[in-house]
Amino acid sequence: MWNGARPRGTSGRPIRSVLARGLVLTVAVVATAFVAGAPAGAATTSGAASGTHVLDGDTVPVVRHLGPTSFTSPGPFGVGETTLTLPTDGAPVEVWYPATQASIVGQPVATYDVSAWLPPALQKLIPAGFSVTYPSGGVRGIAVAPGRYPLVVFSHGYAGFRDQSTFLTSFLASWGFVVAAPDHYSRDLTEVLGGPTGATAKTTDVDDLEATIALIAHENATAGSPFHHHVDTARVGAVGHSDGGVAVEALAAVDPKVATFIGLAGATVGLPGDAKQGPDSIVPKQPGLLMSGTADTVVPTAGMITAYGKMHAPKRLILIKGAGHLVFADICEVGAGQGGLLAIANALKVPIPASLKPLATDGCDPPDLPPTQGWPVTRQATIAQLRHVFGFDASSAGLGGLVAAYPNVVAADESKS
Repeated sequence: MWNGARPRGTSGRPIRSVLARGLVLTVAVVATAFVAGAPAGAATTSGAASGTHVLDGDTVPVVRHLGPTSFTSPGPFGVGETTLTLPTDGAPVEVWYPATQASIVGQPVATYDVSAWLPPALQKLIPAGFSVTYPSGGVRGIAVAPGRYPLVVFSHGYAGFRDQSTFLTSFLASWGFVVAAPDHYSRDLTEVLGGPTGATAKTTDVDDLEATIALIAHENATAGSPFHHHVDTARVGAVGHSDGGVAVEALAAVDPKVATFIGLAGATVGLPGDAKQGPDSIVPKQPGLLMSGTADTVVPTAGMITAYGKMHAPKRLILIKGAGHLVFADICEVGAGQGGLLAIANALKVPIPASLKPLATDGCDPPDLPPTQGWPVTRQATIAQLRHVFGFDASSAGLGGLVAAYPNVVAADESKS
């Protein structure tokens, strides 16, 4: 849930931290005892692009004056949402997709409940009538908008869950991407808390992402599927947070279908504990983008800079000024109306050792940059990177001038062609 990076074992993949597990267990139990302060309302229409056009068979939002703030407002599409299932291990996959604006008018936005990822023993501790809900950004039960759209897979962090970064995943759909995020049974919140996931066999996170791509390709090819002929499976991007950043770079290293990878506070080669073999030890040849918060104490910026140095060009590194590890997730906003998770813990008299508090709140509290202030540039850079690599924008102007456009947010923006 808190997406902490972990020590690495001899296999090169991260291993569970007892310290982090204790923190997540304590805070997760506390978090179940409140209702999120910002319930989802009705979906609304919006749009920042000037219409759409068809490019190589894909329906692409038109941006006539491409620049460093072009993608900070929602795109021209409404957002639909559904949940699919991986045939490999039964893991759920959340999918956000473009929908027509007319289909979302007045419709309620879907929500997710963090307590759904707690093991059964911990769910029994939840007081009747309480939940941990947060808007997930889409509307369920609506059709995909006419047209075809590129696929983006999203990989959550350690002890995370498929909905952990809906500020980004749902937003991408408004700009014409089909976004698919699996639960990683090998390291999701349920697994970290010691609960059963229901999986018959544990897969790696890279396996999960490959299976997700195959699942969406199958849906695209299947008559009667809501996604039939709506997904461009030849254009695939991969985005991940923390351990998910490790996963998407490793995915790109072994899957040439992945055109670009974006690591948010996570990377493979160059971070401490480099893997010596397997996908984590390979530097992908595809264009990559790394983003890091300069106040991140979980995956410090120095490591991300080293990882950037190991990448092949073209590549880009963006540093968010004063931001912590959770600037790339919803987590700090869940329960913010009640003062955040630690305030709730204190109110319920649940002791949390001081040594564990940084792992639960990295990026949530002052003086760190409020995550919501970092979200616009994360959305901007992610969409601009995907569109440029996919060939939708010939110019990289959407990735340039970020320091000037976000003077209080972007500390540095470096690229190499």
